Amino acid sequence: MRLSVKAHVIEWVISPCLICFAVLFCIFPASALSRVIVDDMVALKGQKVMLRAETRGKLFSKGGELVEFFVDRESIGKTLSGGDGVAFKAFIPAKTGLHQIRVSSGGDEDTGLLLSLKRGSSIVFVDIVGCLLEGPFSRKPRQESQKVIKELHKRFPVVLLQRGFFSVRAIRAWLKENEFAELPVVPWRRGAIFDEIAQKDLRVKAIVAGPKVIESARKHKPLAFSFKAVEDAEWVKDWEEIRKKLK
Repeated sequence: MRLSVKAHVIEWVISPCLICFAVLFCIFPASALSRVIVDDMVALKGQKVMLRAETRGKLFSKGGELVEFFVDRESIGKTLSGGDGVAFKAFIPAKTGLHQIRVSSGGDEDTGLLLSLKRGSSIVFVDIVGCLLEGPFSRKPRQESQKVIKELHKRFPVVLLQRGFFSVRAIRAWLKENEFAELPVVPWRRGAIFDEIAQKDLRVKAIVAGPKVIESARKHKPLAFSFKAVEDAEWVKDWEEIRKKLK
């Protein structure tokens, strides 16, 4: 009897998780596994940055793989991934703006972005899950979001935040599919990204996000906008309102 009860409890807990995972996989079907994945990054012009890529087997990270790094189509060298599957390559951005990073390993490749900025530059952060998706289980982007993001990108450095179950590679594919501007996608990591930005003498100018993300950035005192009622943030009804407020 006890085993039967335990089985029902386990089934009750696991089933919603499996359903949730299946739904998320359908939202971002491009999350198929890759042999190599490169991170998007934010760096200071003229300062060394360690580009990072991860090599994988069928399911898990795989070390000892040769990885070649390219920046703006030029090779900057090869290196082996460590036991944790991570490979690093030093690079010093000589100019500000977006640099395209490409890595190749074992016949597979991935591309990413390096955003190079001057000290004191201000960044607008956008929470993808909380503000670009129309709903928690929707593939559709919020109305006017593509147009407004492109316009903001012309005036400010814009960085997109990854959180939840979605891989960066899957998110990149969804952004491209929905014709968003090509922008760096970095992990939120419960707000650690904002502390790292501050340590580089960069500012969090504004954040468009859900409650948890806004809370994690509060000490940096950015302008904050949300589609939900959040303490210390301005409630907005649509992206057009955000565009007007960030002139």
